[in-house]
Amino acid sequence: MELENLSDKDLYARCQEYGTAARVWRRRFAGLLPEVARRELHRRRGHASIYEFAFKLAGMSAASVDKVLHLAEKLADKPALLAQLESGSQGWSKIEKVAFIAPPEPDKEWAEQEETMGTHALEAAVQAVRPFPE
Repeated sequence: MELENLSDKDLYARCQEYGTAARVWRRRFAGLLPEVARRELHRRRGHASIYEFAFKLAGMSAASVDKVLHLAEKLADKPALLAQLESGSQGWSKIEKVAFIAPPEPDKEWAEQEETMGTHALEAAVQAVRPFPE
């Protein structure tokens, strides 16, 4: 079907569908970056850096790549949260909110809360647990 023949409602529905799919695939791609960096796959595929690799393949900014790689390091002892990052089931900014306060091994509880809570509710839960600076 040609786009010109779509109603506004159908065109909008298609835009929503494609936009959602794009976000999901970008999260999945981001979850692969720590392993790509570890294996230095980007160099073997002719890219000068992990940043060039991520930009050319997924349009990711250097700042986003840095966040994902730093987050993966922080999650090394948090397998449930790391699995969420690698699978792309949750966005890296949402995982980042709990990464610094979740205890190492029993991080599954935070991973479950992350899946069920909205961003604002999750921020409130993190603030309730995080100690105040003196």
